[in-house]
Amino acid sequence: MNNNFNQNGQFGGWSSSPYGYGTEMYNEYIIKKAQKDEKKQELKKIGRKCGLAVILYVAISYGFSFLLMLISWGFPSVSRLYFETTATLAFDVVVTFFSILIPFFIIHLTMKKKKTSDILPFGTTYNKEFAISLVMVFIPIMVMSALAINSISAVVQDFLGIEFTSAVGDIKLNGFKEIFLGVISVAVVPAIVEETVIRGIVMQPLRKFGDKFAIITSAVFFACMHGNMVQIPYTVIGGLLLGYLAVATGSLWPSVILHFVNNLYSVVVIATSDNLGENASVLAVVLMLICFTVIGVIGLVRLIKLKYKVTMAEDSKILTTSEKITAFVKNGPMIVAIMMITVITISNINF
Repeated sequence: MNNNFNQNGQFGGWSSSPYGYGTEMYNEYIIKKAQKDEKKQELKKIGRKCGLAVILYVAISYGFSFLLMLISWGFPSVSRLYFETTATLAFDVVVTFFSILIPFFIIHLTMKKKKTSDILPFGTTYNKEFAISLVMVFIPIMVMSALAINSISAVVQDFLGIEFTSAVGDIKLNGFKEIFLGVISVAVVPAIVEETVIRGIVMQPLRKFGDKFAIITSAVFFACMHGNMVQIPYTVIGGLLLGYLAVATGSLWPSVILHFVNNLYSVVVIATSDNLGENASVLAVVLMLICFTVIGVIGLVRLIKLKYKVTMAEDSKILTTSEKITAFVKNGPMIVAIMMITVITISNINF
């Protein structure tokens, strides 16, 4: 019987590659598989870190509340943080820094291969005129989309016989001191902290897998972190606008400004209602929407004149979209984080 070994010692002249593959094709398959596995592991690593940060965020947030409750038992005067608006707003600023900024900043410190300027691009924009114009266009879109989604949400709640709750709706701003703290707590601090965290620490590393993927993923991630159905729907839209703004302008400052203006609108509505009444609040909403619309139109005209083109970076197409999502989400810390946020979100629904 002739074993028919070839000169490489391979029986029958066959290569060592699987059936149907030539040597070159098989080597190419091995290389692509290795590249795909490497990309998956890199994305899983980012997902794990983000998941751990969310777990810490939830733990610290509830830890502060639990600690405050324990202290208030021994020192009743501390319980005013639950009832006095000024104390509550000041406490919220502290919690925001400790529960959001610190856990995610730890992620930033672990990304040794990335420059700080790459993760946190707080430099100048690619084109100042374009950045200003785009912010002007996005202001009315962001505010009006929130109003539209909230209206739809109200209809859905009435139809299903449920109620979405949120701590934001409980804020009362009576007097200058409370309004000032409201601006700091609701508009200034969240704009800086959340843009640093979401559009910086979370989104920038994801851009390696495509700008569109990074923008959408960070927007959904950002929305779900709110943990209530009052904010989740419109913060997805807001997150998409803020993410695109950061990518298109090359800086986080335009996103910070847009985020600030959007939240400031809410503060003005609440403050007007609490100090001047519901009719004055409605009038303030109408005037602000008219003002925002005019600003948006002016911004659109400026954009048309500029003819500035935005190029969205694509990845190497090694991973499909579903593979990217799976890699980012399918890991222990992220799964635990999703479960925690899901429980919190459901707890904020009154059935």
